[in-house]
Amino acid sequence: MDTDINNTSVIERQIVTFLLGEDEFGADIMDVKEIIRVPSITKVPNAPGYIEGACNLRGNILPVIDGRTRFNMERRIKDENSRVLVIDIGGMATGVVVDKVSEVMRVAISDIEEPPHIVKNPDSDYLSGVVKLDNGNRLIMLLDVVRALNVNNAVKDRINVHNESSQNSILVNNTSTESVDEEQLVSFILDQEEYAIGIMEVKEIIRVPQIVKVPNCEDYIEGVVSIRNNLLPIINLRTYFGMDLIDIDDHTRILVVDMGSFTAGIMVDKISEVLRVPTSIIQPIPKFSSQSGDQLKGVAKLNNGKRMILILEPSKLILGDEISVITKISGVHEQDADEGSITRQLLDEEQLVTFKIDQEEYGVKIANVQEINRMAEVTKIPRAPYYLEGIVNLKGNVIPALDLRRLFKLSEKQVTDATRIIIVEFHGIRTGIVVDSVSEVLRFDKTLIEAPPDILSSGIDSEYVEGVGKLDGGKRMILILDISKVLSFS
Repeated sequence: MDTDINNTSVIERQIVTFLLGEDEFGADIMDVKEIIRVPSITKVPNAPGYIEGACNLRGNILPVIDGRTRFNMERRIKDENSRVLVIDIGGMATGVVVDKVSEVMRVAISDIEEPPHIVKNPDSDYLSGVVKLDNGNRLIMLLDVVRALNVNNAVKDRINVHNESSQNSILVNNTSTESVDEEQLVSFILDQEEYAIGIMEVKEIIRVPQIVKVPNCEDYIEGVVSIRNNLLPIINLRTYFGMDLIDIDDHTRILVVDMGSFTAGIMVDKISEVLRVPTSIIQPIPKFSSQSGDQLKGVAKLNNGKRMILILEPSKLILGDEISVITKISGVHEQDADEGSITRQLLDEEQLVTFKIDQEEYGVKIANVQEINRMAEVTKIPRAPYYLEGIVNLKGNVIPALDLRRLFKLSEKQVTDATRIIIVEFHGIRTGIVVDSVSEVLRFDKTLIEAPPDILSSGIDSEYVEGVGKLDGGKRMILILDISKVLSFS
């Protein structure tokens, strides 16, 4: 049945893996018509440098592209391992030469991560995902080979069911459209059960920042956090549903959700995936109480009922009497002395992680910093922007590494024992920024921050700096980076 086929596509993908240089790539098996040895190729005059030429494939002319040159790698002589992948582009076959074909394999959707945000060069957005195998020790970069080889832009962007179902994006795009016969969901784990909320209600997904407790609130209100100078109430779903409490760990996430009349953060154990499910497999559930039926929109039955996802209705989670308490918190009313002190604690001070680049001291807001690590081994990305060092594997997570020296057009410097990679998060996206050394964590009054001058003595573009912290009577100057500008690459 069609439902079985759709469910299988949600679980896994079948890919052809191949090598270009030392890096391993993958292409969806549905895009690869066949794999052949490198035939005799006729050069085409005045063709772009990446066009290898054309060959005869069973009486048809096959244009051939050199994969290495296409992805800005050094061209090399073909050998006995070289192969041509024949790709179907809008009904027209195109060949791409690769160094070696590794295998045809099935990979679980759970092993595929959305490509890091900043590696998406607008002119060459070919990376559709990163497969992590062997506990993250083996990384396979999934290429959208149709887009990469569509050099004449003759093919419109395809809607690829496999790519849609494999998204594991942390930043949720609320502009995505839904078909009338399917629903797109953000699924998550709570006490070993799988729940979901419609993607149109989820504004973003963030790690758990510092939470400030609020007195005289319902026990399920964990507290409030400051998100871009707004106070966001945090609801602990475990407490709300009467489940046992567990410690916050590296998997815990907060979904920023439109609750109808207000916005709140919902704390969950772990994010599963973003997936599309046909509305035909979503069934209503019986009302076990006057509230339960309203709070649950339905249950999605996948894999012939082996996988059950409870779909929540955010606008009906919180009762009317409780909404006024939460909206008062999110509205930041300062008549209450305790609440006013909480607001001042969150909003009147700045806390930064400071670091150095080329003897200049910089800072990023601690709310954006997830962790600080020694420099890890970097995997290069083909045709990536010049400021991108590559991707690194940190604790099983694939994270892009941004070289701030390159971004600021400063001279190159060798990695030393002091070199660090700071993992920052913005709009739910984690990025590593490579710095010369990390100084300290500072907390100081916001009144010590001034707007940056139009021309900075450091020579970097002032658009990347949102303020200058003047400490020690102005003797110590810290350039506070605007992470939204530093990471705005697409």
